[in-house]
Amino acid sequence: MDALQTCKELALKKRSILQKSLLQYMIRAALAGVYIGFALVLCVRVGQYFYETHSPATYLVSGIFFGIALVLIMYGGAELFTGNTMYFTVSTLQKETTIGDTLRNWAACYSGNLLGAIFFAFLIAQSGIFHDLPMDHLLFAIALKKMHATTLQLFVKGILCNWLVCLAIFIPMQMKEDIAKMFAMILIVFVFFASGYEHSIANFVIFSLALAVQHPDTIHVAGIVHNIIPVTLGNIVGGSLFMGALYTYLSSSVKQPAPIWKGAFGIRKIMNK
Repeated sequence: MDALQTCKELALKKRSILQKSLLQYMIRAALAGVYIGFALVLCVRVGQYFYETHSPATYLVSGIFFGIALVLIMYGGAELFTGNTMYFTVSTLQKETTIGDTLRNWAACYSGNLLGAIFFAFLIAQSGIFHDLPMDHLLFAIALKKMHATTLQLFVKGILCNWLVCLAIFIPMQMKEDIAKMFAMILIVFVFFASGYEHSIANFVIFSLALAVQHPDTIHVAGIVHNIIPVTLGNIVGGSLFMGALYTYLSSSVKQPAPIWKGAFGIRKIMNK
């Protein structure tokens, strides 16, 4: 499968960048957090108009634009942790990278994504775009909803989310035209956003934005940790097991059963043994 070959090649390229320069790799990872921030600010600002009127279409309208983040990441050369869970699972199962390579990449990318989210939230706070938000603003409503789900719910929603995010990366690999690839990315990411699944890096951005401005006391670090840990673990399972490992298995060659000889020649051959 050509897409699996592309995943393996990308994993090797990412390993090479990390080996040559940790700083360059961390900057690429930080860019992913920033690009997700660009899309989320747009989603929140557009969605707020619908939220104020208590429209049931609030999350649907917001989610239409979130796929722009993945387009920016894929075409902007950024490094996203959730996609790397798929890439490095494929390359490691094919013995092109090691478990050590995988863990080093995940740790560096995850840290860089977090730093990018914090840096972006700082810029937004200084810009005044979210100055004096009402305590019932959509941004805070989203953050509170994420903090109040159960651990099991967050874990499972993390699996479902990255399953879709990795599909949004994997399926366009089999397309030729850039416009088709972008449309597929935006559409599939819309499915995860509108469905209410959980993406650890997007959550970093949401929580960072919420904490960077005046916010309700109900938004706190303990609630953020409660969300991030199970969501991150779920994202890893979704990307590595349900995408990387599953498609590696499905593309593996299946041994054919030994042919059964039929006819007189076959019978004589068996009797002569």
